[in-house]
Amino acid sequence: MSRGGDAAAEDPTIPSPLWRRLLGFSMLPAIAAISPLIALPFLGRAAGPEGWASAIAGESIGTFAAIVIAFGWGTIGPALVAAAPDDTVRGRLYRDALVVRGLLAVVVLPVTIVLCAVTASPGYGLLSALMGVQGALIALSFTFFAVGVAKPGAIAAFDAIPRVITAVLAAALIAGTGVVELYPLSGIAVTLIGTGWYTVRILRRYPSPWSPPREWPLRFRTGLPVAMNEAALGAYSAVPTPLVHIATPDLSAGYASGDKMLKLGQFIPITLANAFQSWTVESHGDDRVRRIRLAIVAHGVLGIVGWAALSLLGPWVSEFLAPGSQTPTMICVILGAAFALYSVRTSMTRHLLFPYGYQIAVMRATLIGTVIGIPAMLAMAWTVGPVGVAVGYAATELVATAILLPLTIATIRRLREESERPFPRDGAAA
Repeated sequence: MSRGGDAAAEDPTIPSPLWRRLLGFSMLPAIAAISPLIALPFLGRAAGPEGWASAIAGESIGTFAAIVIAFGWGTIGPALVAAAPDDTVRGRLYRDALVVRGLLAVVVLPVTIVLCAVTASPGYGLLSALMGVQGALIALSFTFFAVGVAKPGAIAAFDAIPRVITAVLAAALIAGTGVVELYPLSGIAVTLIGTGWYTVRILRRYPSPWSPPREWPLRFRTGLPVAMNEAALGAYSAVPTPLVHIATPDLSAGYASGDKMLKLGQFIPITLANAFQSWTVESHGDDRVRRIRLAIVAHGVLGIVGWAALSLLGPWVSEFLAPGSQTPTMICVILGAAFALYSVRTSMTRHLLFPYGYQIAVMRATLIGTVIGIPAMLAMAWTVGPVGVAVGYAATELVATAILLPLTIATIRRLREESERPFPRDGAAA
């Protein structure tokens, strides 16, 4: 990647305006995140209710697989890259991420394909498997590094814009041919080509030694707390749609639509967190505390807006996504509450708790929420139905957020009392 152009865009230690970061790291990735809305209505119409439910179930499994493969790099990676003292360390971080995620992908992807095929309705095993692979491969994305070095243009060029273009092409091809597998295949192509191209440029731009094989176990051990937190989060996120599909297959299409809207919406807090990531890191003392508080408040406002939008518009949007698969209003309201909690917790963990060394505390809160939420979903799937599964899912978010809230308040109070707290250079996933 060239050094030319704006120095602030290349050097993450040079501040850039917050509005530029919000535009680059929120708007562009958000556009890419919601680009599936272009093609999904065509997929839903062509596949029918059973195919639609199978596709979303496969995508849910793929999402969990992505979290396992990512091993926490998408969460802690941007902060580590932003705080790295020089380009050699940044290059080493990217190489370490490639090694860890590549080794996990070799193991996880075959398992993902089998699980998707088994879960799918008859005749839709290939579609479900491709949806799972598409979701899983997102874990190999380069975006964590682009966020860390404050380069939103790279995300636009290698990810956001190609996803929009391929979504339009996939929609047109599905409408003309009825081949629904074209949608996940297009997503797979964008991830592999975009990430591959960017990786070649980064390896040249940031020369650094590769970790020898004897150090690979250390890379896994140091990233384990964040990875376990992400895996627990992914576990309870992946359970609802396949569970509803098994327990109440006649109602699964409607729930699948609600789950898809929630998952699409959850990209927005993530991209907003990316916009604030290096902005909160580069300041010091009272200014850093102010920026962290602003980031958390912004995520809270986003959560409330998302809750209202999903509650009011969810049933209509779900019918647009897949005719005959409308999500009941009550499920939309419950999933909207889960979205609001998720939005706030995303900022609490990424901007405060992870950077300041509370990986274990975050992992513990997520595990407790998962231990409570998954049994609740299982118990209510057959007794209450899809609404009960939604309640169990929201309960998981509520428990995890409630556990972390006192720690968040106490940490902000302590940081406010200190003149400065040095940002850790060797975080959990280094």
